[in-house]
Order: sequence, then structure tokens, then C-alpha cells
Amino acid sequence: MTKVRAGVVVEQVSWLMKPLPGFDDFHPVNVGIHGITAAQVRNMPDWRGIHGPMLDFIGADALVGHNVSFEKSVISKANEACGLPAPAFDFHCTLNLARQHLVLDHYTLSDVVGALALPAFNHHDAGDDARASALIAIELARRNGASSLGALWPGESRPRVPAYYSPGYTRKVSELPKANPDANPYGPLFGQTIVFSGDLAAMPRADAQDAAAAKGAVIANGATKKVTLVVSADAGGSGRQSAKVRRAHELAAAGQDIKVISELQFLRLLAFK
Repeated sequence: MTKVRAGVVVEQVSWLMKPLPGFDDFHPVNVGIHGITAAQVRNMPDWRGIHGPMLDFIGADALVGHNVSFEKSVISKANEACGLPAPAFDFHCTLNLARQHLVLDHYTLSDVVGALALPAFNHHDAGDDARASALIAIELARRNGASSLGALWPGESRPRVPAYYSPGYTRKVSELPKANPDANPYGPLFGQTIVFSGDLAAMPRADAQDAAAAKGAVIANGATKKVTLVVSADAGGSGRQSAKVRRAHELAAAGQDIKVISELQFLRLLAFK
């Protein structure tokens, strides 16, 4: 990653990390591209150890990359595999930007760097690739008189957010997502009936409902005799119990198979494929 301030790269960082179990194949073709071997990362931290320093470096900044959908997917899938909340970053793509402003046969990172007469770099070194992406954005901003990301990518303003994505909003029953019948039937959320109590820190309640329904869960608005899981945003926090949580404990005491779990526990269950 590189940090840009006032059109200048002011800092650059990179990390090696050990892949998570199940994602740790080092195919010779890939090693031949990036030069990283299994031996080099054997004693490195995994994604969970890199996640914090990465967020600290990013802060409140937007993320810019060349074919940034790849990085976006990596961050999303790695967080999912670790049970970490999905960060709400703004992403901007220099590949799309180059296609709008340059006429080239190919738009690889090297091709665009060459077309803009930017400094040579060590392609497929993560730190150098990040710096090259930043320099592309800076140069195209200079050529187009853009002084902000919004001016450089004017068509990427965020769509209006539906009201039920606002904190505190409770969806009507008709707005609740339907359980996905094609989800993994062995997943821990499949077949559960879930109600959410409070607003989660990681995502809007509506996002959490959608994500659980995609895993095959039935979403409810209240702690009824059909509910099996109550996800409490305050579990282990303030100590004050919501009406839904109190009702869940009453139902459990009466013999119902119902559990109250924390947001972190929910995110871990959500991470299962």
C-alpha cells in the first residue's frame, strides 16, 4: 500500500503473510510471477495479524488500485474466512480510469505506466504495484485538472441508501429477506430462525439480515417461539438487556431451544461456507 497526500506519494508499506489453512497452495506458476515461496512466509502472521496494521494504515482513506475488484475480493474473502467484519471502504479503479482517458492496445499496469511515461517499477512486487497504481491516478488527475477522487471518478457517487439500512430502522415483515434454499445445508446458520437485537458495529442490521438469509436462515423481527438465535449487539457490552434478549432468556428457561449470541459469534458463523 502507498499513501497519497496532495498528489504526492508520502509513504509505502508492504507485508508478507502466511496463507490461511485451505488457501495455502503455492502453485509454481504463481510463484514464478510474484516470487514468494511457502518457506518465505512460514513464520509470518496470517491475515488476522495483518488486518489491524492494514486498517491503521488506511485510516479513513479511500482505496485505489489497478483492477481493484481483485483487491476488493481478496479483502472481502479473507475477512469472511477469518470471521472478521467486512470494512466499508470506497474503492476506485485506475484500470477503468485508464480506459476512459487513454487509447491503448492493452491496459495492464505496465502498459499504462509506459503510456504515461511514469517511472519503471518491479511489476508483481506488491509495494511497487501499489505505488504504480497511485502514480497513474495522480498523473491522470493532473492531466484532467482533477483535485479530488470525486472529480477523477465523477460517475461513482454512491446510490441512495434505502431507509431500512439506517441505524435503528426495523424492516417490515414484507421487507425481510427470504431464506436461501440453495445454501449449504450443513452450514451453522442454515435452518435457523434469527432475530437481531440492536445495531451491529460491523454492518447495518439489514445487511446482517441479508447475509444470514443468504446462508439459509429465516429472519424474524421478534423473539417468538419459532426463533432459535438472537444476535445481540450488546452481548457482553453494556450489561443492559433488550426486550428481545430478555424474552429469549424467558423462552430458554421454559425449555425452548433458543440461544443469545454476540455480534462476533454471529460473524464467525457467517464466515462458514
